[in-house]
Amino acid sequence: MHKVMKYLRINLVQFVFFVVNGKFRFANYYQDHMVLQRAPQKAIVWGYGDDQNVSITLKMNKKVYDTKSYLSSIESIWSVTLDAENEEGPFQLIATQKFSNGSQISISLTDVLFGDVWLCSGQSNMEMAVQRILNGSIEIENAGKYPKVRLFTASRNQSTKPEEELLGIALNWSVASPESVGSAYTSAVCWLYGRMIHAELDDRRPIGLIHTSWGGTAIEFWSPPQALIECGVSM
Repeated sequence: MHKVMKYLRINLVQFVFFVVNGKFRFANYYQDHMVLQRAPQKAIVWGYGDDQNVSITLKMNKKVYDTKSYLSSIESIWSVTLDAENEEGPFQLIATQKFSNGSQISISLTDVLFGDVWLCSGQSNMEMAVQRILNGSIEIENAGKYPKVRLFTASRNQSTKPEEELLGIALNWSVASPESVGSAYTSAVCWLYGRMIHAELDDRRPIGLIHTSWGGTAIEFWSPPQALIECGVSM
């Protein structure tokens, strides 16, 4: 999910906006309560720095990762590839930016789990909220029984070029609860799938559900320009 590529022609309300201003931070979809992919995959954590070639240290689960920020386009970016993580957590991630004059600044994420992350995308069938389905009120009432299922929904924002991070977020990373599952931005199909596989797996591993759908959109609108060129598709 390092590159979020959406090419949508429809203008809808944009819920949350993010402007890169050189502030040291995590990319906007790295948040408290999120789920990162567990072993054998290696999760990537990245963000923005105050300047290029600045030393960055990331600490998690008694491990220390060192990297430096680099200039991408007009933005200073840092990135760390974590070791494959078998433990589920919860963990705290602490990123520290160190300057040549000896000063430093730290930022952190808390309650981060490692499990299986699923991307739920599509059109109106995927978009339909839990609150609109048969027995939706029961699903919402019982949602608090599944605290290791975490939810996230991207806003419906259009772009004519590949983006480094999301242009907007409708539902921040949230622990499953009546409030989060009852949100208008929580997909019924996505929630039911995630809840069921979490309940059926022997280890009850954490499940991260990323919902990004837009009713009536064709697959071409979700494709990067180079892929369309290679397929001979003109928009």
